[in-house]
Amino acid sequence: MKKCPRCTTELPLAARFCWNCGASQPDIPPPSPAGSPGGIDWRADLLPQFNARFLAMLRSWVEDDFSADNWTAYQERLYESGFRDVSHRRLSQLAGTLSAQGGTTDTEKAAERQLAGLLFELIEYFVIYYCEDLNPVALHQNILRHQSLPLTPLPPGHLFPLVLDYLDFAHEPDLVYTDLLQMPVEKLRNAGRSYLFPAKDERILLVCDQSLLGSGKDGFALTEKGIYWKAQFQPAHQLAYSEMLVLKREKDWLSLNGHFFNVSTALNLKMLLLLKRLQLLYC
Repeated sequence: MKKCPRCTTELPLAARFCWNCGASQPDIPPPSPAGSPGGIDWRADLLPQFNARFLAMLRSWVEDDFSADNWTAYQERLYESGFRDVSHRRLSQLAGTLSAQGGTTDTEKAAERQLAGLLFELIEYFVIYYCEDLNPVALHQNILRHQSLPLTPLPPGHLFPLVLDYLDFAHEPDLVYTDLLQMPVEKLRNAGRSYLFPAKDERILLVCDQSLLGSGKDGFALTEKGIYWKAQFQPAHQLAYSEMLVLKREKDWLSLNGHFFNVSTALNLKMLLLLKRLQLLYC
């Protein structure tokens, strides 16, 4: 949530106008590419800054997304497993490469993205491979097949398997359709009337039905361009991958650019990690 600068009314992060006083709201600045506060001084020694950001980002993942009370256990595992040395070496290699690239605005932006990509993949690898017993939900190791992706939007043929590996529907009770030809026509029609409003040629990757009676009116869908969803008694929402600014866990639900999203404890966390990965690729 944020507060209106004129009347201090609490508003969703994505609100453009205050519903109390009508004041226009300032745009939300995008988070730093590495997902943690504080910029990099590219003229100073890079490695200590990279290491500090790695630890800050890991702690943010654990405390904000996984478990606020379990940071000590993850921190101990980081050193017991030897992965702290691995991350130090990888970050040292990147620091050496980037130090030789100069300091123009364009090169610094590119360097931030490179750092963001490496930090994300280091932390993802650590929590999935080394912390299986600490994680609040099971995260399938198939996710790690997508390490080292280029930091660019993916074609649908590559995006689809990535989505399925992250969400791992084989271990979820939710009813999902990955082939719309197998989805009952009435359900698809209800989803299209309720929340699923893709562009004419936008490919739909999957539809998850969360309606109580299986009507298809509530649920979520992922396409090649974004996520569409509607929770029970909530308005419909849609969010393009290229427009994702703030993704966070709020108690037992997610906040996507300030909008309520909720499936289940396990699928919420899997969805959060998937959208963070897509935010890195598309923003």
